[in-house]
Amino acid sequence: MEMNNESIMVCVHYGPHGQRLIQRGGQLARLLNAPLMVLTVDASGDNEYNREKQQYLSGWENQTKEAGGQFVIRKCNGKKTVDVIVETAKDNKITQIVLGQSSQTLWQEITRGSFINDLLERMGPIDLHIVAVQRYPELLEQSHEQGFSAYLVKEGDRHILMDEPDGNEAMKGVFFRELDTDFNTGLFKIVRNGEAQYLRIVQNEWVKPR
Repeated sequence: MEMNNESIMVCVHYGPHGQRLIQRGGQLARLLNAPLMVLTVDASGDNEYNREKQQYLSGWENQTKEAGGQFVIRKCNGKKTVDVIVETAKDNKITQIVLGQSSQTLWQEITRGSFINDLLERMGPIDLHIVAVQRYPELLEQSHEQGFSAYLVKEGDRHILMDEPDGNEAMKGVFFRELDTDFNTGLFKIVRNGEAQYLRIVQNEWVKPR
């Protein structure tokens, strides 16, 4: 078997899109018979949503291990996120980087292009894969009320939005009601295996995709 000098690094940030990016990185690693690293950069101090953040991290770590990769968390310690990514990539002789095109604040400097130029200048020959991701979190703020905890309770073949689990089979999540509606119509967010999913609710009922 030929020696392969390729090495893949996926950069994930707290949010619903990491699972998809790791899948993409895993596909590339298998295709190129290359080692896989998944990096998340912790810029905080920020303990908000800590439990949910831990769910993401453990989900990503399990997914990375299943793909035969190495999962790494790096603290910023006063450095820019982009500097930490470049240093980690250099230390591990990374040749291909997978990023999500996301509107989240931490990643704005990356997707605006200055990061890409920095990366190409500072690392030499490198392939950059920018994967488009859903922009639900940003859209929610513009089009929906603030979320509140709720349950989707199974009743026969239907799933009904309720304030309490009601003793039946239920999924806990956060419901975002659409602005300017008198009905419970909007999006219900659940976190499964480290990835957030948004289920469409119309008048208190989950409308499943066909």
